[in-house]
Amino acid sequence: MFIKSVITSPKTLALLAQAVASGGNFALGVLLARWLGLAAFGQYSLLWMGVLFLLSLHQAYFTQPLMALLAGKKTEEQPGYLQALTVLQVLLSAVLPLLALLAFLGIKTWGIEADWLPWLPVTGLLLSAYLLQEFTKRYCFAKKLNHVPLLMDASLFGLLLPSLAALYFLGKLSLGTALMALTAAYALSFVLGAKLADIHPFKDWKIANLKHTAKEHYHYSFWLLGTSLVQWFSGNFFLVAAAGTLGTVALGALRMAQNMVGLCHVIFLAMENIVPAEAARQYFSSGEKAMFAYLRRVGLLAGIPVGLLLAGFTLAAPWLIGWLYGTDYQAFAYLVGLFAVVYALGYVATLQRFALRSMQYTSPMFIAYAVSAAVSVLAAGPVVRQWGIGGVMAGLMGAQVLMLLVYGFFILKKRRGNAEAPSQILASSHPQILKH
Repeated sequence: MFIKSVITSPKTLALLAQAVASGGNFALGVLLARWLGLAAFGQYSLLWMGVLFLLSLHQAYFTQPLMALLAGKKTEEQPGYLQALTVLQVLLSAVLPLLALLAFLGIKTWGIEADWLPWLPVTGLLLSAYLLQEFTKRYCFAKKLNHVPLLMDASLFGLLLPSLAALYFLGKLSLGTALMALTAAYALSFVLGAKLADIHPFKDWKIANLKHTAKEHYHYSFWLLGTSLVQWFSGNFFLVAAAGTLGTVALGALRMAQNMVGLCHVIFLAMENIVPAEAARQYFSSGEKAMFAYLRRVGLLAGIPVGLLLAGFTLAAPWLIGWLYGTDYQAFAYLVGLFAVVYALGYVATLQRFALRSMQYTSPMFIAYAVSAAVSVLAAGPVVRQWGIGGVMAGLMGAQVLMLLVYGFFILKKRRGNAEAPSQILASSHPQILKH
């Protein structure tokens, strides 16, 4: 009974779900890098960067507020709130493919040619399916239906990876067919999740709830949306500079190394599903000291497996890359150790962001990314041209260090000078009251 209760506990299910997601994404990255080749994988990586950019905006407006706002609502208010948020998600997903098609036509009209451009419309469809699936998983985590995301990702990769293998061995795998297979797999995973969670977006929905929820999320995410915009120009601008200056082959090599250490996301994302909500509860129920004590405890416990993973990947990189990706990628094994440093810095920054979000003090996140983005935009071109891939990695590390310094400054300032009650802090986080 004890073993069964541990296995079926919400935290264990959340960890298993993220293990499946991270393991599946790792395998997906390995297969695409190996089977598509460096050039095509670099094109895929460039398109996927666009998907991740819009995912960051989506998280800022939809899923991050969801995890915080739902906990503060009365039981009778929660169904209407979740219903309205789901309708907003479906409407967004219906518009995204059209916007991608318009962007494709606009770029073609301007006479711009690129190897990845023909696949922009299908990437819009992939984005729509991906965000629907991502929202459904967060919806289920918020409602403590932690078994549903596990089943969704298990079905996703259980279908997708064999499909890609079949396309490869039949000689049909290309960038286009890979994108279409991804779109179909994410769409089917979303349908399964909606069925298991009994989600019916347009059943008994009310326009008043829709307007209220849209406004509520806007107020909460005002700084988060700005943060997401400048975040993309922060570290990612160096990757864009790599693609523009060094070519998509270099970008493919960078994404390969990033994928190696990306298995740490099993811990990062599991923390995202559990820690912010618990930290917010600690803050509002027991105060600031209790919240920071909780974050320190969680940070130390989770930091052990993160550190072991990063060290292990760094030491085994040459052998692992040759075995997983092939000999063409082995020359880039040194990038794994450099990305391990980036991830270690990012882990500390993640804990700092949890603290700021729990206090609903989100403007420092915008400021940190704005500072980092400004430096990245100014420095990326010259640094990458001068030092190549080494310059890209130095830029990514520098972006993380800048954010750590800014977060640390504002957290210390808040702890020393803030004597407000949690309810006053909530009021002061309104975007129209810029007292930060």
